[in-house]
Amino acid sequence: MSNDDTPFDLGPPPPIFLPPPGPVAGAPPPAPVAFAARAIVPEAPAPAQPQRIMALSAKAPGSYTVKSGDTLGAIAEKYDTTVGAILKANPQISNPNQISVGQQIKLPGASGGTGGASPQPSQPKPPPKKPPPKKPAPAKDKDDDKDSKAARKLVFPLWKKPTASWKDGPRYFGCPRSGGRKHGGVDLYAPFGSKIRAIADGVIIRPPYFFYDGTNALEVFHPGVGVVRYGEISSSKRVNVRAGQKVKCGEHIAYVGLLDSLGMSMIHFELFGERARGQALTQMSGPYRRHPALKNPTPLIDKLHRLTFK
Repeated sequence: MSNDDTPFDLGPPPPIFLPPPGPVAGAPPPAPVAFAARAIVPEAPAPAQPQRIMALSAKAPGSYTVKSGDTLGAIAEKYDTTVGAILKANPQISNPNQISVGQQIKLPGASGGTGGASPQPSQPKPPPKKPPPKKPAPAKDKDDDKDSKAARKLVFPLWKKPTASWKDGPRYFGCPRSGGRKHGGVDLYAPFGSKIRAIADGVIIRPPYFFYDGTNALEVFHPGVGVVRYGEISSSKRVNVRAGQKVKCGEHIAYVGLLDSLGMSMIHFELFGERARGQALTQMSGPYRRHPALKNPTPLIDKLHRLTFK
């Protein structure tokens, strides 16, 4: 022992290693401990995800390197896609629950991939749009309705339009004449010798007879229209017609005449009610010197003109 009074520090005693106790007789052997990387530990299949319309982010890389702890479900969620889309882009993966650390996985939407969106669910088609309700057709005027039905049964007495209006000048119905008389018809100016046709189906009442200033007149009964006197027709150019002869709408029945004293050519058109049929149309009484069944022919001529030349 040293004479130095300073005590000698031996430090803590070394640890004593005790081996684990051996197996006890009759006890089952301990279970072996398995060590494996998490990336290759089988996992239960990811639950089916409802289909959604997904698009790959513009910043997503073309591929992904598997890291420890990754699963396909986590990778799909990270890059906004689905496990099915990843498997479709990586046919080499046979088991979606077994991927290895460091494994390269192509992401959907990269060059050569299958796109970054899962199949879109079928969307219900919107109900077809109902067509807008049809607007009711404007009410037809009675005259328009008659025109449509009579379009092929009535025609203007000339093949061409008159050279002047029948509603003014000395041509209109009621225009004053000498001796206080009034004009009993309308005058349709046309070149001498122009053809005149029947305005509708009818029957000849009187064949051509002398009328005025070197011209003749022809009387025709048109059922549903009335009695028409085609006046101031040519006496030199004639169509052979006889009383009782039936004529068709548009049939050539006369020629435009020429007034000797005036040197003018026209049709003097008069209209009477049906009760004037077979009676004298020219009489010496009244302002028009005509049968009382005389009518203003202007509306009829207007209609015939509209139907023929519209």
